This record gives sequence, structure tokens and C-alpha cells, in this order.
Amino acid sequence: MRLIGKFDDEELARTFSKHLSQLKIDNQIAIEPDGTFELWVIWEDEVKRAEQLLSQFQVPHDETTPRDVPKEIQELHEHKEEKKEKKQAQKTYTSTERLIGNLTLFLIIISVMVGLFSGLGHNITFLQKFFITDIIGDGGFIQWHRGLPEVTAGEFWRLITPIFVHFGFAHLLFNMLWLYTLGNMVEVRQGSWFLGIFIAIVAIVSNLAQYLVSSPYFGGMSGVVYGLLGYCWMKGKYDPGSKIYLHRVTIYMMIVWYFLCLTGLLGRMANAAHTAGLVIGVLWGYLASISRTEPAKKTAG
Repeated sequence: MRLIGKFDDEELARTFSKHLSQLKIDNQIAIEPDGTFELWVIWEDEVKRAEQLLSQFQVPHDETTPRDVPKEIQELHEHKEEKKEKKQAQKTYTSTERLIGNLTLFLIIISVMVGLFSGLGHNITFLQKFFITDIIGDGGFIQWHRGLPEVTAGEFWRLITPIFVHFGFAHLLFNMLWLYTLGNMVEVRQGSWFLGIFIAIVAIVSNLAQYLVSSPYFGGMSGVVYGLLGYCWMKGKYDPGSKIYLHRVTIYMMIVWYFLCLTGLLGRMANAAHTAGLVIGVLWGYLASISRTEPAKKTAG
């Protein structure tokens, strides 16, 4: 049995070990006190081949990589580089996570102020200019004029302002925490202008979607939050160099919450806004990522 190399990362060590095993090269991993992972090859006659594969794996994955590198090693290279970029993105964001962008802070302040002055959604009179259209109370029912007459008359802000309306402390707190987590990460990485344009578009589409399937009596930042979730999810998956990254547990939790809202067990939710926001975010993040990662094509003039 002979030691052929060491790894700092357990996942990479086990991935390479598994690759050797698939090639019928018996090996073992030993964990050292310093946290490194030693790779041992059991049989002497397999050491040379294992060392050759390891050397190919350790060569920087760039244009100098030999053309005859096996496909399996190329895939290991890609896995190694992707993991490295994701760890770096996560590390970089962690180092700045206490910062907050100006736009993110502004949106949180406006949401909190609207929540306070509206009694967390109970003061309908105060909220009239924030709803997508005016609501007329009639006993236990509400009425409104079809066709968004206020918007067509020039009150275009109404297409966006429902995102500042929240019904209850939990509703406000939940959305602000996610706005801080996701919105701030996007703002730090891609700037306030990008975040502002993104939120405006997602807000308009998600608010219109909710209005069309229900009524104007809705509000909340959750459509925008799901848009940010979809965007960050795709950027982390397809463009690690963007340094926008979400932990897998975060994605699972938000998707589970999305489906719980659809069941109605949590009460009346703006599910159309959630869905529209998520779809826009996923599409935007995916298309933006592949456009950055596609190789440039030569054009003859």
C-alpha cells in the first residue's frame, strides 16, 4: 500500500477515490490530524496508473491541459473548479454580510414605515394609494373598479407599491429578513441600479398576476423575494463566478414553503405573486448565467 497524494477537501478526495474504484484501482482514504485527507493505493502494480491519473487531475484546468486527458478526469476538473468557485463566493459574501446596500436599506425602511402607519395593514384609508387600485369597503365585502383606472390615469407607482403593504408583524418580518438576505447579496454583487430594475420588473409582473387572479386587496414583498430566490438560485448554479450563492438547505426550505402556501393551510396567500416572481427570477438568472458562460464565437469580417 502506498500514499500517492493528499487533499485539503474531503469531497474532492472522495470523488477522486470513487473514480479510482470505478477503474478497479483499490484505494483508501486516511484522515490526518491536521484535517487533510491522504489517498492510499492498495496494490503496488496499480500505483503508477493512479499517480498518472492524479497528476492529470492536479494540472490546472485551462488551455494548457493536455488534449488526451480522459473524459472522467475532465469532469473531475469541472467539479473541482465549480466547488472552488462556490466556496470562494460563499466566503467572499460572508466577509461582507454585515454590510447593507443603500437600496436594500431604503426598501426595508419604507416597508417598516408603511407597516407602522397602516397599523400593519388595518388602516385601509392610509393604504389606498399603495394598493394597485382603490378599494371601496361595503360591509364585509370590498369593491373596486375594473381596468385599473388610477394606473391608466397616470398613477403608475401603484403597479409597484403593493410590495410595501404587509398584514401583520410575522408577514413583515419574514419578508424583510429575506429581502435583507437575498436583495443585499444581489446589490453588493451587481449594484443598486441592477437591483432596482430587477425589483421593479418583478414587482409589476407579480402584482398584476395577483390582481388578475384575485382582487386588489393584497400586498407584501414575497413576490419580489421569490424572484430574488429564483435569480440567486440560478446564478449560484450556472454562474459561480458571480459570487451569488445560496445554500441548498435555503433553496429547499423556500420551495417547501412555496408549496405549503399553495395548499391553503397557512391561510390566504398571494400565490400568483409568488409563482410569477419565482418564474421571472429563475428565467432571468438562468439566461443571464448562460450568456456569461457560453464561449465566444469567432466572427470573420
